Amino acid sequence: MFRFFKELYLTVFTLGFRFRAPQRFGGGWGPIIDAGKGVLAVWLIAFLILKGIESYIEIHIGTRFSFDSSLCEMASVLALYYANYYVLVSCDHGIKFEREFTHLKKSRKVLLVTSCAVLLLVTIAFSLYARSAYQHFFHL
Repeated sequence: MFRFFKELYLTVFTLGFRFRAPQRFGGGWGPIIDAGKGVLAVWLIAFLILKGIESYIEIHIGTRFSFDSSLCEMASVLALYYANYYVLVSCDHGIKFEREFTHLKKSRKVLLVTSCAVLLLVTIAFSLYARSAYQHFFHL
């Protein structure tokens, strides 16, 4: 089970890494930008999940956190991005998996890509529902 979640994490990076705009729109920016796009895809999912959790914690406690939109929150956003960047790009785990992804069995690739799509949809639904509950609770 742990192996599946690890491969799902690396597949999100791979899909972000391989996502390219058509050449006529300026696609093919190079491996550095491709790696950044892969990390951005992982960061976006983690960020939305953490923001949803934060909203539910604030609802449970009954008060808003005082560090919203402050320097502390900006630092935590950057720390989340660079922690993923370190694991996926600097330690080369994501880059290695991206190269191996082509050689996976077709059934495994289909399972991982489908799981990524489901994860993305569930994450978006969770974050939208959490934001709606947050706004309703605090009457925003």
